[in-house]
Amino acid sequence: MSVQGVAVKVTTLSAATAAQNLAVFLKHYSDWMRLSLMDESGNAQQQQLSQLQQPQITKLNQTIQEARHLYESALHVRSSILPPHHPEVVASKFSLAELLDSPATVSSSTTSFTATAGGEEEDVVDGNRANALREEILNAYNVEEREDGSSQ
Repeated sequence: MSVQGVAVKVTTLSAATAAQNLAVFLKHYSDWMRLSLMDESGNAQQQQLSQLQQPQITKLNQTIQEARHLYESALHVRSSILPPHHPEVVASKFSLAELLDSPATVSSSTTSFTATAGGEEEDVVDGNRANALREEILNAYNVEEREDGSSQ
């Protein structure tokens, strides 16, 4: 995925920190928007809902994508400058994995918040990438999972 918007300008550690902070804000804002849309969906008729919420759903999807671009930019810069076990690299990987595990996009045709048509395959890819990022975090600290599910 190509980096777009403000994320293109992230080239220093200071810019990566700012991008990470903005991405965190955008992630929380998109969570709030998603909850607000869910509240509205319980109070409105299905047909009216899709017409009224389309601009909000579009804005939500754009916000999620901008947060993703910012997280990826911050991770790219931090990974190229800092060692893999550095707390800032780990924080970027963890935050990006958390975003990738959240619902990627919202469909205006349903009140349930699932991926839009054709997005299910992308969700699987995002879920796999989220798991890969978590594995990288564990590997950076040489943590191995035991058979009983705990870590050592």
